[in-house]
Amino acid sequence: MLMQGLNNHMRNFTDYTILSAKATTGAGNSILVVDFQHKEITLATNGMGAGDTITVKIQGSNSEDAPTWGSAQSLTNQWDYIQCVDMEDGSNIDGDTGITISDADDVRKLRVNVDGLRWITVIVTAISDTINTSITATINLFND
Repeated sequence: MLMQGLNNHMRNFTDYTILSAKATTGAGNSILVVDFQHKEITLATNGMGAGDTITVKIQGSNSEDAPTWGSAQSLTNQWDYIQCVDMEDGSNIDGDTGITISDADDVRKLRVNVDGLRWITVIVTAISDTINTSITATINLFND
């Protein structure tokens, strides 16, 4: 009963896949987030073993249309790496640094604290084993 009541308070709850078992570098799907107050990203790796690493960064844009994430930033292709908060311990993760997962499968929950952000994606910037490892990223969007 309690869960049903909680779900009624979160209007406009939406869940999207940004990356689906991505095993190469590159950006995921562009997600329009402008109508949502809260943005929570889940990262989940698969096939990680000793010595394996995957690095991802969150990209965001306030542009009217989604930018070309893999292309250089410019006046006509505006985006930047976005800071997020690790929901495990509340630590800030610098957007330019990103998140590196190493040696074993992991699930990370992140909160993106950016007011006015229109578009978001997750980009894989490094992956050591493109045969056996992959990462999936989903985003939960909701309002209070």
